[in-house]
Amino acid sequence: MATSEQVAGSEVRVLARGLAILKAFEPDNRWRSNTELAISTGLPKPTVSRLTANLTEAGYLVYSAERASYGLATSVLTLGFLAASNRDLIVVARPLMQEFADQHNVSVVLASPDGDTMVCHEVVHSRSMLFTLRVRAGSRLQMGPSALGRALVGSMGDAERDRFLARLSRAGAPGLAELHEHVKAAITQMKQRQYCIAAGSLEQGTNGVAVVIDTPQQPHSYAIGCAAPTNTLSVTRIESSVAPDLLGLKARLEAEINATSAQKES
Repeated sequence: MATSEQVAGSEVRVLARGLAILKAFEPDNRWRSNTELAISTGLPKPTVSRLTANLTEAGYLVYSAERASYGLATSVLTLGFLAASNRDLIVVARPLMQEFADQHNVSVVLASPDGDTMVCHEVVHSRSMLFTLRVRAGSRLQMGPSALGRALVGSMGDAERDRFLARLSRAGAPGLAELHEHVKAAITQMKQRQYCIAAGSLEQGTNGVAVVIDTPQQPHSYAIGCAAPTNTLSVTRIESSVAPDLLGLKARLEAEINATSAQKES
């Protein structure tokens, strides 16, 4: 029977091997097969295959069937990997977000999934707003109440969504019951409109809307949305003017991200 010290040592070795897999990815090598990872890390290929499967299940890697390779998921950004790319996006997004916030008199949030929450990378407010969301860069939002979380889940394919919801369930994620309640509506909204509205759920008396941002590394890597009090941001106003402009902001950001990525690869 293994002693506690032996078990602890085994767990440390597994962790070290998992980190070795993650460290094998570099800006110039965003996608790597199990064979390439085995060569890079010096680990046996069967071990690499088990580790990449576990890291994908945990949300740290994404698998591309087209490339037959793995890439880093956005949750790894919180550990410091590819932080420069994240800063590039924020630098590009910040002035566009402020322009949008001032135009529509709203608060605007850029976030990405991390574990069972959405972590906020940038938050801006209209300069003429009397009320602002109690959210700042670094804040974490529950998936269920936020338009950001619902847009993310609604944009996923069926298999990816099932795995994601199962992972949230195992983690006992807060707000999961509310998310399940709105999943079908989120899927419908994202398929038909490409945006998701959350009325009065993130904070009492506020409405919000969000879209997802696709990057060259991963679809729906980020979500960007806005919110304001219901007396200034009605669902009707969202549908008629705010959401269409938010889709325009999404297109501008994705074009900037793709151009920056192409320059780095050339």
